[in-house]
Amino acid sequence: MRTGDVLLMMGEGPLSELIAWASDGAYSHAAIVADAGDLIEATTGGVVRTPLRARLADRDHYRFIDAVRMDGGHGPGLEPADAAAVLARAASLLGMPYPVDELALFGVIMAVRGKWPRHALGRLLVRVALDHALPDDTGRVVCSEVVYRAYAECTAEPAGRLAPVIVVGERGTAPFPDIDWKRLLEQLWPLLGPRDRQALEPARTALLAGTEDGAGLPGLPVVGDDELEAARRAALGRAGLLAGEGGRPARLDDPGTVVPDPNPRLVSPQDLAASPSFVPLGRVMQRDASHA
Repeated sequence: MRTGDVLLMMGEGPLSELIAWASDGAYSHAAIVADAGDLIEATTGGVVRTPLRARLADRDHYRFIDAVRMDGGHGPGLEPADAAAVLARAASLLGMPYPVDELALFGVIMAVRGKWPRHALGRLLVRVALDHALPDDTGRVVCSEVVYRAYAECTAEPAGRLAPVIVVGERGTAPFPDIDWKRLLEQLWPLLGPRDRQALEPARTALLAGTEDGAGLPGLPVVGDDELEAARRAALGRAGLLAGEGGRPARLDDPGTVVPDPNPRLVSPQDLAASPSFVPLGRVMQRDASHA
């Protein structure tokens, strides 16, 4: 692996499944290869360095990992000066406080894609995720934002020359995933505030008691399309990009359209996977069925 290569990962767990479904893709996490055998990524503990070897061996938390490489214009790979600039920008993001969790990444993707599940608990979780998305504190980042900004904001001349091209993706037809709702709520609970916990407490109680499977949970508020759309517009407004006012959300139904001046906070792992700026290197880790 070379400095600047991007790792696209499918994590383990129901929230990762929701992120992949919402983005019409196969990935829930992204990281950039640094130097000294490390990668740089945003996690719940901050923007950190992680040993690359350890990640490629982590079959407990990741199902598979694919790698892509920037097309530097003279074949795949960056010139040494460009690689150094990308690494320097990625390293400058290390230690950023209060990074956004996976629930917020799910909210970011839902704000852009606007896919509403039919399942009552799924709709409530989307509503909660949209409130978590794109917080006003600009010091918070999602994993794919770190990768995008490392390229787009580095010192390579002219400015923005290495910014990955982002295009509107195809609308997927995959059904809503068969979610383990009990496990999902266990994963989400530490990320929720008091108001969200109060809304989800009846569902959590029923699931923990084993009396429901998520299909007909009691006490759930009804979340309509209008409420979800209003929450979506509020999330996009916090990013300074309202649906229908130019930019990406206005062209969701026009696959292949290049997004001009993408907002880094709206870039998803699937956007990086679909970017024509990157060349696929192939799968670098695959968990076998016996490990599931």
